[in-house]
Amino acid sequence: MQYGLIGEHLGHSYSKLIQEKLIDNYTYEIHPVKKTDLDAFMKEHSFQAINVTIPYKKDVIPYLYRLDDASKKIGAVNTIVNREGKLFGYNTDYYGFDYMVKKHEISFANKKVLVLGNGGASQAIQAVIKDNEAKELLVTDIILSGDVLSIDSVYQNHKDIDIVVNTTPCGMYPHVDSAAVDLSKFIHIEAVFDCIYNPMDTKFTLQAKSLGIPVAVTGLEMLVGQAKRALEHFKDIQIDDREIDRIYREILFETSNLITDCTNSDILNDLSNRLHKEIRFSKQIEKDAIENSLILVVSQEEISAHQEKLISNGFIVNGDSADTIIARFKSAIQKF
Repeated sequence: MQYGLIGEHLGHSYSKLIQEKLIDNYTYEIHPVKKTDLDAFMKEHSFQAINVTIPYKKDVIPYLYRLDDASKKIGAVNTIVNREGKLFGYNTDYYGFDYMVKKHEISFANKKVLVLGNGGASQAIQAVIKDNEAKELLVTDIILSGDVLSIDSVYQNHKDIDIVVNTTPCGMYPHVDSAAVDLSKFIHIEAVFDCIYNPMDTKFTLQAKSLGIPVAVTGLEMLVGQAKRALEHFKDIQIDDREIDRIYREILFETSNLITDCTNSDILNDLSNRLHKEIRFSKQIEKDAIENSLILVVSQEEISAHQEKLISNGFIVNGDSADTIIARFKSAIQKF
């Protein structure tokens, strides 16, 4: 392996898809590593450069020759470059999260922020929040140590949280029915960010949307942003930030779920062939649109009042031909 990703469980990963979209003539591999094999893998270091994910972002540090300032500050590494047998560590999670927050025009200044989880990704995110002058930063985790709080303590004593960030794997595919927090316990949340990117909407962000929280974002933009920065380290190149948004929208299009209440088989067959996607029939448009990730609903029925709300969120695309539907679908993705 020259370039790739290591971690313990990588079946959910989009990293290969993202990395190989960033530049041409480049192969990126997904390489699961068991905990018992990590020591041998790192000592052998027969790679040119790798990304590191859960649960090894701290465990790899003793094997590294030098850390960049971000990795030293955060205490976690997600990017390693092999230069003539010496391993250099970087943290690009900081860059990716900072990009995502600014893209959605959220400021941490003078805000009370809750971070769920205290692992490697959390350390990078906490650094971003502190550097952007949050009024107060609270961290909750299953393991209680130092200033880390239990979630029950947060519910009881900190109902005035402004922003919540989930860095835990809770809600990640295939365990999509779990969430690390109940947002209804708080009184005026203005934004939530979930580092999970598969599924595209988690139980956490779906609850935020149902509660009318203005910004509810999962982690695909963060993932693309940190991947772009990692590849710059891998290849010693510069990549325009506009590539982040381009790849983000391409992946949205390629990974979106499709459902329909349309019974016109000619339209559906044409659409399925052109999008290279299977389309699932549903009579529960509203329920399915809310509970799944980005949904394309093809309907020749009158759009009802409750569906109009979903259209404004980019969930439903209505049309009478495959051309119309595809055009409107691509337009809807531009909202995300």
